[in-house]
Amino acid sequence: MVRPLASIVVGGALALVATPAGAHVQPSVDRNNRYLKLSPMGDRVRLAYTVLFGERPGAAMRRRLDRDRDGQVSSSEADALGRELAASLAPALEIAVDGVPVPWSWARVEVGLGTPAVTGGSLSVDLIAWICTPAGGEHRFALRDEYVVDAAGDSELRLEEGPGVHLDARTLGGEPMTGTDAAWTGQGGPITTGLELRYRVDGDATRPQDGRCQAERPVRPRPRWPFLAGAIVALIAAVAVTARRRKRR
Repeated sequence: MVRPLASIVVGGALALVATPAGAHVQPSVDRNNRYLKLSPMGDRVRLAYTVLFGERPGAAMRRRLDRDRDGQVSSSEADALGRELAASLAPALEIAVDGVPVPWSWARVEVGLGTPAVTGGSLSVDLIAWICTPAGGEHRFALRDEYVVDAAGDSELRLEEGPGVHLDARTLGGEPMTGTDAAWTGQGGPITTGLELRYRVDGDATRPQDGRCQAERPVRPRPRWPFLAGAIVALIAAVAVTARRRKRR
C-alpha cells in the first residue's frame, strides 16, 4: 500500500549511520529499508539510492565483511559491500528518458558504517547516478526498480523540485502520484511497475559544469575554401606540366 510522506530527506549518507546530511531516519531493528530520491536538473536527473540495513541485518553484515577477523570493518572491506550492491542494483533498474532507454552508471558509492566495529549495528550504502537528458525544456523520465531487498522493510520515494524545475503529471505503480513523496512497506511495491514523470526546465535550472552531461552541439558545415584552394593549386600544376611538355616538343 502506498502512503504519502510528511517529510523525508534522503540523498548522500544518512545521519545515523554515515556523515550528517540533515536526515533523521531511524533504522529498523530487523528489516532493511530503501530510499530513492530523484532530482531533475537542466541537463540531467540525479538519482540517489540508499539501502539502510537494520540493526540485526547490519550486525550480521559486519561479521561477513570482516574477512581478516580483526574485529574491525576496514575501508576496503566496506568497499566490497558497496561494489556488490552496485553490481546487483544496476541490472534491476530500468531507466528511460523521453521514451528511450538510456545508458547510465553509478558515479559514487559510499558505505556508511558509523563505527567500524564489528559489534556495531545498522549501516547504509549510498549510491549516486547522473542520468543525462537531451536538449529541450520538456522531458519524460521513467524508472522501474525490480531490486529485491532482503528482509524488506520500508521503501520511500522523493521527487525534488529544484530551481527552474516544474514537475507535471506523474504516476507511480500505474496510479496518479499526488505530492512529491510516497512510501510503502514490504517487498516489491509500486516501483516495480514503475514511476512515470513529466517535467519542465527553464533557464534557472541547475546545470552543473562537471562535464558529465555535454550539451548537444550543432554540427557546423566545414568551410569550402580549403577544397577550392586545393582544386586551384591542382589546376595550376596541371597547366604548368602541360606547358613544359609543349616546350619540349
